Amino acid sequence: MSQLNLAIAMGHESVGLISFVEAGINNRRYNLIHLISIAKILDISILELFTGVDEILQLK
Repeated sequence: MSQLNLAIAMGHESVGLISFVEAGINNRRYNLIHLISIAKILDISILELFTGVDEILQLK
């Protein structure tokens, strides 16, 4: 899914939030409401968004 399609599905008019979060610009982050919305848009469990996070955290 493109950043634009995701942004529109989340109710935004531009890709600003999506692109800033993906690029780590201005310390932008998704909040819980964003994550719930993304999971619904993708028709997945919110838990799937966190798959592999344990392994990533162990690398730091």
